[in-house]
Amino acid sequence: MKYLRIIIILFLFIFYPDMKSSAAEAAQNDEISKLHQKITELETRIKEMETELARYEGQGKPPDQSGDGWQNKKNWRKLKTGMNTEEVLSILGEPIKTINGVKTLWYYPDTYRSYVSFDDKGRLTGWHEP
Repeated sequence: MKYLRIIIILFLFIFYPDMKSSAAEAAQNDEISKLHQKITELETRIKEMETELARYEGQGKPPDQSGDGWQNKKNWRKLKTGMNTEEVLSILGEPIKTINGVKTLWYYPDTYRSYVSFDDKGRLTGWHEP
């Protein structure tokens, strides 16, 4: 009986740390598995977002990427007869003065010199650059 106790104690000392490390390894493997799954989910979401972005690329972004609107002559040269008011706003920005009449006039800070004109349907008919 005495030898049996000694054998059991030796067994516990010898194999117990291995049992502990096996449990720790299992926990680590589980955590690693969860991280791999999360990475896969994130990669999938990124691919979906890139696909969505590619669909909208070139759509809906204002032609004026410089951010200086009416002050940049290149923006005035992007105007085309027949554009609607939203398109002109996206290129030149908000006017400082608007006059509504037979035709609509939008004036930009260089008043009475820089303007755009629209017909009664809101289509660009003409303009004068600063």
